[in-house]
Amino acid sequence: MNRADLRLVEFSVTKKVKSKKSKKSTSKKIKAIGYFHIWGTNADKKGNEKFFGLIEDANTGNLVEIDSKYIRFLTDDQVETLYEMAEKVLLADEQAEITEEAAIAVE
Repeated sequence: MNRADLRLVEFSVTKKVKSKKSKKSTSKKIKAIGYFHIWGTNADKKGNEKFFGLIEDANTGNLVEIDSKYIRFLTDDQVETLYEMAEKVLLADEQAEITEEAAIAVE
């Protein structure tokens, strides 16, 4: 499937983060954006069925299995807002690059 055919989702993952000062690791819940591929099921330790979604992380391209309760499908309005925010960031980066090149040319 092409990425254009996949639905955008917001998902949460728990990552271990090490503090530089104390060298202790703590768990931190991080939200990310990705592309939903397919539903699947796994059996937990007690033999109960657990649903998961196969999600492609939009930043890294890695496929991850996410528990269904940590997946939220984005509405069309939310997707449009996300694209508008990304476009603003890209335009700001482009403008900063042009300004930097102009400053170098003046020197």
